Amino acid sequence: MSDIPHLLSLLTPLNILFAIATCLAFSTLYQFIYYRFFHPLRCFPGPFFASFTRLWIAYHNVLGDECELELALHRKYGPVLRITPTLLLVSDATKLPEVYNRQANKSNHYITGSFGEQESLFNMREHKVHAHFRKIAAGPYAFSNVKKMEPLVDQRIAGWLAKLSALFADTGKEFDFAPWAVYMAYDIISEIGFGAPFGFVESGSDVGGLIQGFHDGLLPFGLMARLWPLTNFIKKTPLGKYLVAKPSDNSGIGHLMRFRDKLIQQRLANLEEGKIERVDLLQTFLDARDDDGKPLDMEYIKAEILLVLLAGADTTGTAFQAMMAYIMSRPSVYEKLMAEIDEQTRKGNLSEMPQYDEVLQHCPYYVACVKESMRLCPSAPNIFPRLVGPSGLTLNSHFVPPNTEITCNPWLVHRDPSIYGADACDFRPERWLEDEDQTKVFNKYSMVFGYGARVCLGKDIALMELYKAPLQFFRTFRPDVDSKRPGRFVVKGGVGFWEDMWVRVEKRAQLA
Repeated sequence: MSDIPHLLSLLTPLNILFAIATCLAFSTLYQFIYYRFFHPLRCFPGPFFASFTRLWIAYHNVLGDECELELALHRKYGPVLRITPTLLLVSDATKLPEVYNRQANKSNHYITGSFGEQESLFNMREHKVHAHFRKIAAGPYAFSNVKKMEPLVDQRIAGWLAKLSALFADTGKEFDFAPWAVYMAYDIISEIGFGAPFGFVESGSDVGGLIQGFHDGLLPFGLMARLWPLTNFIKKTPLGKYLVAKPSDNSGIGHLMRFRDKLIQQRLANLEEGKIERVDLLQTFLDARDDDGKPLDMEYIKAEILLVLLAGADTTGTAFQAMMAYIMSRPSVYEKLMAEIDEQTRKGNLSEMPQYDEVLQHCPYYVACVKESMRLCPSAPNIFPRLVGPSGLTLNSHFVPPNTEITCNPWLVHRDPSIYGADACDFRPERWLEDEDQTKVFNKYSMVFGYGARVCLGKDIALMELYKAPLQFFRTFRPDVDSKRPGRFVVKGGVGFWEDMWVRVEKRAQLA
């Protein structure tokens, strides 16, 4: 008993700090030794720091240079990189069917909770759970339903072009095209998703700060996902409440959640008064029933609507922005594109507002421009980790054990020279038209909308917009891009968008 006072006397603040520092030092040393020399992924090449800490990828995610840096590393080390102690990055496009097979579960990369506690389809990790909810949600996104909404899309495109004409073509005023591409996309998704346009185009502004709110939430989302072991630990502590987004938050995602809740509350009020006359995405979710015939949980509906708000417009706007940047910086591409559009207009093959089927049938070079733009500039140049299945996987003659994290990034697989050739990094729409068999290969290994069983449900909506709006824009206006401010591609948190894309537009003569 006489030793107890002596022991207690050693518990000074300095000694406690020293003990904690010692524990941390030994823990760090153990992690370094284990991941560097004993972990199953030790045989795969990659950056030194990435082999024992996730801080490497988190740091470059904050810098926004992940894609370019990883492309350089792939060229140095080959198609498989170790970019965290437990995650392999694969740039070989032919491995997409294996990495993203139907039974592949998502990894804990998706547990951040930065968009709320309730999981949407995007966050659901178990493939069986995802398949169940996807079946419920798939109906509204079916192409047959999207095709019925084409007149609504036409209406919003026409309104957008009229606004550009009045504000800029008629006045000769220069404007930043980047946000205007997103304004149009937001008004379209809100028209077909919630029954009326948000009013971005009419106001010529970011209504309610939705776009800025989305962009503000990207960096913490990307950071928390890449640091998920730490993120998951903190979520279990009192600090966890600060990681999970809530409508009351004074942040970008909090603002979007309040906007979503307002939409739903207004719809429920309208339903009570019998004011709803047509079905849209929101109404379909409200009307949906599970296998027991019960309505979907409101928190799940809120999660899906938030996902539509987050990803339903900004990503499509990015693709349109990329088309403008690539096409207008290459005069030969622009002239060839306009020759095709004008020829098909003269022949009467394109309606006053071009229809989806007409474009696919009569404008192959335009379609190639759309595909080539999305290939080189995917809207989500991000990692999408999966877990290796129970039988494991062999990569570069090395066995990858079950439950190992593995991922691809569309920005990288779309630059795979074994698929796209030595000019894989060049914008060349002709590649999609030169060889029918090779085009099938390009389509097979495209990751623009994800891959496999979890491909984006909104794919047909996005393509409906992209096969119509940019064509009609180029058909109506001749853009003149400011050579000093031609646009800058920014990647934040794993999502890409363009900024500072200044143009002037003048009306083109209407063809008979």
